[in-house]
Amino acid sequence: MCMGSVKIRAWTWRIAMICAVVIFGYPFFFQNSGPLAIRPTTVTDPILFPVIQQYADDVDAEPGQSQARMHLGMTYEGAGMNELAESTYLQFVELFPGRVIGWYRLAIVQQRMGEVEKAILSLERATELAGEKMDAPHWQLAFWYIDVANLEGASKHIAIADTKKPNSMQVQIAQGRIALEEGNPELAIEILNNNRLIEKIPDGYVYQLLGRAYRANGDEEKSREAWGRASQKKPNWADPWTQQVMNHVVGLNAMRQEIMKQIRENEIEAARKLIDEYFTYEKDNRVVRRLDAACDSREGKVGKALQKFAQLISEDPTDKVTMVLLAKLRMRIPKFQSPEEIAITKEILSVVLEISPDNEQVKILLGTLSKK
Repeated sequence: MCMGSVKIRAWTWRIAMICAVVIFGYPFFFQNSGPLAIRPTTVTDPILFPVIQQYADDVDAEPGQSQARMHLGMTYEGAGMNELAESTYLQFVELFPGRVIGWYRLAIVQQRMGEVEKAILSLERATELAGEKMDAPHWQLAFWYIDVANLEGASKHIAIADTKKPNSMQVQIAQGRIALEEGNPELAIEILNNNRLIEKIPDGYVYQLLGRAYRANGDEEKSREAWGRASQKKPNWADPWTQQVMNHVVGLNAMRQEIMKQIRENEIEAARKLIDEYFTYEKDNRVVRRLDAACDSREGKVGKALQKFAQLISEDPTDKVTMVLLAKLRMRIPKFQSPEEIAITKEILSVVLEISPDNEQVKILLGTLSKK
């Protein structure tokens, strides 16, 4: 073969590479290039650890692929390991800068870490990449802009969200909040005094906003009424990837959450099975020991529940959560309604109030006991 033919083939190969990069992008052509997985130094959770290891191994096996790296980031995010999630998502957006999911998840964990300016910049990038019908990056960014008093930016993005998905709950809440911040409580009340919003948005959040709006409008009676049904929480708004993140929540923390859910739904047998399994991993966890006592109470085993609560308090005399649970259980048991027993329940709650003077729940419980 002549030297000229070799040179022609070499140039043809180089041109083909350049064309591939131009047409398909660098990560497509070099599929196996990319940084190794972000790994934690220590993970004590025996359920979470092997899941992280497997996803990290998958990343290292094919570092130029997107799926395993996103799975790893979502696992860190679901476990509340925000710094590791942020580092993983930063790798993702470096490799795949045109994917809106990477910028959105990065923004969410940055905001949770208090890196508000970084979060806003990341979410701005997500809004630039969002499709014609994807409203979530816009309304989420609007909420954050309201929080930092950038009402112009908030209005801009909530208007875009409204064009993509008109009159959504997020759009209405943002419009109500903007009206409040702009000193227009009448408009805020008009927007927020909406039964659909009140019913659909959890934790009395709409009443919280209405309480502010009525007060700003000079109607103290309606403000007090609204605040009486409000909470101090903000909703956790679901975005297009919330369920995917939830599907990556694994480990002992996830098991604790599932036990709580089963108890709330009065599925005590299912809760018991999970508690027994949990204790094979971590037998001294105080949260699960409280849940175990709560199951005894639900099953009518009041004596066992009282004993378990008392044992927890003897181990930690500042355990105000268990003290409140013990007091509330005593308030439900007829034999503890004599003046002497009520005095003991009051004493338990008074100790909690000494530890936490602003505990409104305890003040309400003490007020109830005082009426007996």
